[in-house]
Amino acid sequence: MAWCESQQTPVDFLFGLVRNQRLQKIVGQQMHEAKLLHAATGKAARVFTEFEYKTRKSWARSRRVVAKAEYLDKGENPRFVVTSLGSDKWAAREL
Repeated sequence: MAWCESQQTPVDFLFGLVRNQRLQKIVGQQMHEAKLLHAATGKAARVFTEFEYKTRKSWARSRRVVAKAEYLDKGENPRFVVTSLGSDKWAAREL
């Protein structure tokens, strides 16, 4: 990410982000919504959100993180990506 951002012409990026307890806590409300949708429909349920996030040690600054709070028959399946792509052109669900 730092390399992409440091180029004379910055390079956009979209990388998968390993989930951790902090990220899971941030999307707790969306995960609850997905669980309720799954219970009501019996089908996979997905709720998307985004937020600014900074790691405690490895990132020098905050970046946009997009989350998919997904609930399946087997349970929770949250997914996260970190991106330089702006929300004005790229909605959370599209990413």
